[in-house]
Amino acid sequence: MLARSRGLALAAAAFVVALVAGPGGITADSQRTLRLYNIHTKETLTSPYKRNGKYVPAEMAKINWILRDWRKNEATTMDPELIDLLWEMHSELGSQEPIHIISGYRSRNTNELLRKTVGGQASQSRHILGKAADVHFPDVHVKNIRYAALIKEKGGVGYYPTSNIPFVHVDIDRVRAWPRLPREELALLFPRGSTQHMPADGGPITKQDVIAARAGNKSLAVQLAAFHDARGRSKATYQTASLAGSLPRLLSPPRAAERPAIGNEDRAKLAALASGALPQLVALPTPAVRPPRPGATLAAYTPDERAASYYREPSVVAAPAFDEEHPDELSYRPFPVAPFLTVSASADDPVLTSLTHPDLSKVLETLLQDNIAPPLRLRPGQATAPRMLWTQEFKGEAVNLSALADSDAVAQFTPPSSSRIARDQR
Repeated sequence: MLARSRGLALAAAAFVVALVAGPGGITADSQRTLRLYNIHTKETLTSPYKRNGKYVPAEMAKINWILRDWRKNEATTMDPELIDLLWEMHSELGSQEPIHIISGYRSRNTNELLRKTVGGQASQSRHILGKAADVHFPDVHVKNIRYAALIKEKGGVGYYPTSNIPFVHVDIDRVRAWPRLPREELALLFPRGSTQHMPADGGPITKQDVIAARAGNKSLAVQLAAFHDARGRSKATYQTASLAGSLPRLLSPPRAAERPAIGNEDRAKLAALASGALPQLVALPTPAVRPPRPGATLAAYTPDERAASYYREPSVVAAPAFDEEHPDELSYRPFPVAPFLTVSASADDPVLTSLTHPDLSKVLETLLQDNIAPPLRLRPGQATAPRMLWTQEFKGEAVNLSALADSDAVAQFTPPSSSRIARDQR
């Protein structure tokens, strides 16, 4: 009986360990939960969309709806591989905020409307096919989101750091990136010297490119090393599946550990150490000498210095001037204006939070009423302004039209002179 209980306990422990730390950290029995926030509809969703290695249809339907075409309120079936990609990126980067959706599904009607109004949109955009999403993680630098998508090598990666809301385009298609990374940056991102992505100057990267990048651009090497370190420490958390039946019971309740008491001899040694003189330093401490910056490693930098080097762009890449996939998202480029409108440079500034958007429906309702005629006011242009000034200076008398009906009045009426008529017609 005792051997059987121990066998059950070992089997249960092995089962739980297999759930939590399976091959690659992801097992068929893990649960994947995705948190999304649509910036246009202000909807938030927390969805356990995958259990026991299978997608949950009801949860996938909720994800399809929050990723819908918000202009038409039209949804489609999003590619499950895209949803898995978003979950993996969000988990590996250790983000604690929901994924902000800039753009998900785009219906064909919306795409055709954009083709007519903006022009140049692809007729088979990945957004139309439900295979693309534009995302932003509020608590993760947009460059790290780009790196996390590139490392996956599962499709296209677009980088838009200069948009009002910086975002990254990810899709499930052939592996490509726009704009392409410089060779040294791509080599440091893939330190093994092999990737499907092509650098900006063309041709695949090699091991020699990795060695040259580490030696030639120390700041970029520190930045990429910090990214790999943070990504390696951020592991996804899973919910384990419940065990069928009752759990094995403990043979005996837990009890406190018994420690041996300190004897008189040990107390005497401690008293001797306390009464004696403390050891003296051979030499006074001196400030540490740091290695020169060209040969410095990641550990030699302080957290502030790492952050400063992280936000310095060693290779600034501008967003595309025109992008057929995102004409509407790029309409508010090139930089955010809100931080310059207020003193605090915050979206929660009282000046911005007190603003209210005009209710267009009420305006249209007023205009469509038949018994209400909105006042029309004509504003004089440059050509009519002098004439209006002249009419204000005219001091003539108005003609009594009622008196014209009387024949005597008509007979007594004297036409104005030709000079006055010519003046009135000016």
